[in-house]
Amino acid sequence: MAVNDYFEDKLETFEQALSTFKEGLLPQPSLLERDGAIQRFEYCFDLSWKTLKRFLEKRGLMDLNSPRSVFAAAYAESIINDEQVWANIILKRNASVHTYNQKMANALFELLPSYYEVMRNLFFKMKEMA
Repeated sequence: MAVNDYFEDKLETFEQALSTFKEGLLPQPSLLERDGAIQRFEYCFDLSWKTLKRFLEKRGLMDLNSPRSVFAAAYAESIINDEQVWANIILKRNASVHTYNQKMANALFELLPSYYEVMRNLFFKMKEMA
């Protein structure tokens, strides 16, 4: 599969994942709904950096193998405006495996709407630039 085709497939999957992520952002979720929203955040984050990686490969940037390297390259290429926001998202994604800690899970859930917007903006930026 060509890099461009692979990117287009990833972008479509990312768009679908963003739609399900948004659906999980309920105002008063049950614990199960909260945990489901956190899981949707996790897979949206994974798709965001992997889709961005394919986008950067399409532009000739290879050997980007971690979320940090991908977002650093995206910042250098002016695809994202705030590398620190993504660094914070990476930290929260890595900590999200500890959602059995209710305080951490509740705190993370409160951040999800803003993280959704950041990921949504990335999606539209890649779509616009593709």
